[in-house]
Amino acid sequence: MEVIRFLISGQTAHFKKPDVNSYCYYTYNHLPKPQLLGILGAVLGLGGYTQQGESQYPEFYEKLQFLKVAVLPIGNKRGLFSKKVQTFNNSVGYASGETGNNLIVREQWLEDVKWEILIDFTSLEDKDLQGHLKNILLNGEAVYMPYLGKNDHMADITEPFLVEIHEVDGAETLESLFKVDDFIFEDDFDDEDEPPFMFKDYMPVGFTPENMYEFKKIGFTNRRISTSNAKVYAYNQQNIVFI
Repeated sequence: MEVIRFLISGQTAHFKKPDVNSYCYYTYNHLPKPQLLGILGAVLGLGGYTQQGESQYPEFYEKLQFLKVAVLPIGNKRGLFSKKVQTFNNSVGYASGETGNNLIVREQWLEDVKWEILIDFTSLEDKDLQGHLKNILLNGEAVYMPYLGKNDHMADITEPFLVEIHEVDGAETLESLFKVDDFIFEDDFDDEDEPPFMFKDYMPVGFTPENMYEFKKIGFTNRRISTSNAKVYAYNQQNIVFI
């Protein structure tokens, strides 16, 4: 099966968690699928939240929601990127409550992020959109500037090319993010050079009909697979699953 592969990277990123916290706006540890679809929507020139109006979903999600994506973290330790809290002063009246006051805003930022992305463009029903997405990515073009969560964080999209992947049975490991409910992993770990790790986080994978986040438990691990209930594909000596 032919898919598109490319890298998304940036100096910083902030994928805001919707949880209410009076101290800080926290970020997801990895690129959630809705935000990845938003990046692809910007590349394609599709409308976002500000252009949504009375529509059920923003245009990018309406057209890309069924796109299958695989996300492979690169260059980090145990599935985590470094994080720092940035502090800002916001002195506008509507933000701080009254004129003359400062609202202190704290945001948690990811640093030096990079993911390898594979997308199955054939999972889109619209054949014209399939071809447009394929061509615009391979040509390194973008209609709008893509960001990693918000416009403080520019996204670099590099090294796009077509690759062949194939489904595999009996895969032992996974190099991509995965839905935790689809896999059971062995407790034993026999790699003396690398300690075992298991990252888990509830992350958005789409939107509900009410336009709220749909959450799934997403994982990343170096443990061996015991049982798999999802299709696993081989690519460049790595095993991946689509989300």
